[in-house]
Amino acid sequence: MKILDINERMVATMAGVAGDCQFWCRVVSQYCNLFELREKKEITVSAASKYFANQLYAYRNRGLSIGSMVCGYDSRGPAIFQISDDGTRLNLQVCSIGSGSLHAYGVLDTHYKLKMTDEEALKLGRRAIMLATFRDSGSGGYCNGKTRFPPIDVNQLYYEFADEYKRDIGYQPPNDE
Repeated sequence: MKILDINERMVATMAGVAGDCQFWCRVVSQYCNLFELREKKEITVSAASKYFANQLYAYRNRGLSIGSMVCGYDSRGPAIFQISDDGTRLNLQVCSIGSGSLHAYGVLDTHYKLKMTDEEALKLGRRAIMLATFRDSGSGGYCNGKTRFPPIDVNQLYYEFADEYKRDIGYQPPNDE
């Protein structure tokens, strides 16, 4: 499970050392809960990601290995923030984290549109995850999310997308004959 709940409206993804990611995501989750109890209003995704980045900045150069994405929605709408272990925080429209992210970005950069239906977005996400896990052995092997869909074996997705394209979607070296 590379997606960790922060609260009902936010999740964080984890890449890097699992223990580091899980610990700091729990710290952020506790902060968000305390903020909402104290202030009697929902914390924004921006504020939660800022707290996360500030905590990691305070521990920079101490050997943490965290790459995370804080995603969610609030009164301002949906938001995605990329957080790295040196405290860097970026507000993005599309984001992929981890060792397989370059493969995922190839799909996201090609097929992402600003206006997408839920079904189109879900299919794009599955395709990006499938290619990331197919090309990178450290990327896991199941698609999951905040809306808990049944886990889908990425191998199954590979054949589904290969059928759609009517060809093997893996790398095919050119025939030099």
